[in-house]
Amino acid sequence: MADYNEDYRFSAQTKNAINLQTLHRHDPIICLIRPPAAESFRFSSASITLPLGLAFIAAALREAAFDIKIVDAVGEGPDTRTNYCKGYLVGLRFEQVVDRIPKRADIIGITVVFTHEWPAVVRLIDLIRERFPNAAIVIGGEHVTSLPEFSLLTSKADIAVLGEGEETIVELVRTLREHRQFTNVAGIAYRQADCVQVNPRRERKINVDSIPTPAWDYFSLSTYHQHRFEGSLYSSRMTIPILATRGCPYQCTYCSAPNMWLPRWIARDPVKVVDEIEMYVKRYGAGNFPFQDLTAIIQRDWIKAFCEELIRRNLNIQWQLPTGTRSEAIDAEIAHLLKKSGMTTMSYAPESGSDRTRRLIKKKMTAQKLFASVDAAASAGLDVSAFLVIGFPHDTPEDLAENLPFLDELAWRGVSDIGINFYMALPGTELFRSLYEGGRIKIDRKYFRHILNALAPIPSQTYCDSLSRTDLMVWKFKMFRRFYGATKRNAEAGLMSAIRRALHGAFSRGDHQTKMETAVRQALTSGAESMLAIFRPRYMKRSDERAMFASWDAVYRRIQEQMRECGAITGTSGDTTELHRTNVIPALLKEHTTMRTIASVPVHRSS
Repeated sequence: MADYNEDYRFSAQTKNAINLQTLHRHDPIICLIRPPAAESFRFSSASITLPLGLAFIAAALREAAFDIKIVDAVGEGPDTRTNYCKGYLVGLRFEQVVDRIPKRADIIGITVVFTHEWPAVVRLIDLIRERFPNAAIVIGGEHVTSLPEFSLLTSKADIAVLGEGEETIVELVRTLREHRQFTNVAGIAYRQADCVQVNPRRERKINVDSIPTPAWDYFSLSTYHQHRFEGSLYSSRMTIPILATRGCPYQCTYCSAPNMWLPRWIARDPVKVVDEIEMYVKRYGAGNFPFQDLTAIIQRDWIKAFCEELIRRNLNIQWQLPTGTRSEAIDAEIAHLLKKSGMTTMSYAPESGSDRTRRLIKKKMTAQKLFASVDAAASAGLDVSAFLVIGFPHDTPEDLAENLPFLDELAWRGVSDIGINFYMALPGTELFRSLYEGGRIKIDRKYFRHILNALAPIPSQTYCDSLSRTDLMVWKFKMFRRFYGATKRNAEAGLMSAIRRALHGAFSRGDHQTKMETAVRQALTSGAESMLAIFRPRYMKRSDERAMFASWDAVYRRIQEQMRECGAITGTSGDTTELHRTNVIPALLKEHTTMRTIASVPVHRSS
């Protein structure tokens, strides 16, 4: 049996991968797709949310006067569930998505933010290709940016947009419509005969205030709100995500942001951010705004100006930082302004209570600065939570034991809830490359499943030499028990309070004030849906799924070999404890600026 994608060619009549001569020339339209979202059991306040990146892309294309159509699988099928390789998919079934694509679509764009959704997208692309054999299928998002060659060689997509997409997609569409070559289009990878050609990345956009406001009028905001797809604490007020800054200046080894953005933080004008919020209040009646920034609070002057502008306008809104932020800029004055401006929850992401672990993952944070920031936030009346990760490859029982007194300190100082995740080996990160070089990762079905298991009670994978899956499960339970049983400075924040919050989250229909409430409701909902998923239709036949995954590791390995041969990358140490000694920027710049051609190598196997 031939490789899953071995005999695929975009068109036998073309000079290269893209043949626009046979495309519809009468009123062509661009169709942008948000595919079904992958879910599984999770004890977390995070959830499916509105596709902010796709809304930015839609706005950029509309401003450039292109005719577009959105197919939002989640918003158009919020109650539909499909059995997935792990958990379930939320949203229209693939055939329904394809049926909604306009017949005159000549360019079909698909957003792929999360790696665990890639197998589903591959299947969706198969069906789109069958129905639209001559359309250009374009993929983009953080997963695609992390694995551009792999994404094209394991699917029937034609072009990948890398990094920030607004300028790139507009130039790409013009190039396609004018039948020009792709050679000079920065920030893309594309199929060319049997190869994938990767162009140098586009420079980061400095004037972020000139980027068009997300085109939310293409999406059913009310549907997301009614189904609690908010990505943060539940609020009865209409929720719209916001992005006030882009990028992150740090180089954490477990994070894909350096590869996506390079380690550079660029902030918008705080007044313009408030302008956007006010527009949403007036246009949509929105009142709750989760900020999806990687690290929103870095510069004290910026966050102070932002809060003061919100206070001055008296918009009567609430806002959140659900993904965690830095602590250095938050003192008593800033914390007071955060609370007064409408912030409800403050999330920190120290990742570990172990000094050694934080050093090895390049987490530039000291415990004392974090504690001081927590003191200020809690004193201002903010609900404070913290995120920890266990199971880093270099974690030892001694490292995890250091989390226990660390959790005692957080509890005493006013942190009300914690989230404990298992380490995920995300592509595009330093740790992933080190683990792969060391032979500890194989790109197969098990790999994609482990990412969805990061929030489960038991991990499906461990990369620690000294900690088994059972060990990690026990440590997670021990850490939860230690934190919620710890002595609190505020008696209202103790164990009984946590139980009351859990019950409120499970049974109340009112607003949530803490992450515990939303996390409990998410756990009950996702747990029930995961069990019911066994009886749902599968996203593809098991035999087809096995065939799809069978060659993926060999494909990725061959890509890595060719990238080393052309000088795009150099060898990475398989010892994860050595990564903190290096500056990742030179290596990223080399990879991002190297134009390269990666050949497809058929992999044969028996059926």
